[in-house]
Amino acid sequence: MQIRHVNNTPNFQAKFLNSESLKLVTEYAIEHNKFDKLNLARKNIDKFYLQRRIRVDVGENNGKPFVSFARFSQKNSVIVPKTMSDLKMDKVVIIQSEQKGNMLKFALEKLIKLSNNAPDNKMFQNIIAKK
Repeated sequence: MQIRHVNNTPNFQAKFLNSESLKLVTEYAIEHNKFDKLNLARKNIDKFYLQRRIRVDVGENNGKPFVSFARFSQKNSVIVPKTMSDLKMDKVVIIQSEQKGNMLKFALEKLIKLSNNAPDNKMFQNIIAKK
């Protein structure tokens, strides 16, 4: 067996759906030596609600960063979801910053805050737990 390409990118698909925004946040965390905190946050979130998937999107509105969390769950007729068509969107929560700033830093901070004291914190309850 020959290895043709080695790509050292962290696997971040356990609870979160792959998105370009999440990839950018992960790269930002690696550049600023905060990947360990981000990975710990992912693990804390992954412990709960195994049937739920989260898509993270980031952006700016008039220079103010925002992060959008879209929650998906599997359709009733699907046992093991394999594609996006096997999932249904349940809820979208958008969190916007009051101040102008770096959208990737804002998203990283919100992901870490989402995992703090999970599942008892209000942000976690609003985004992941409540219907």
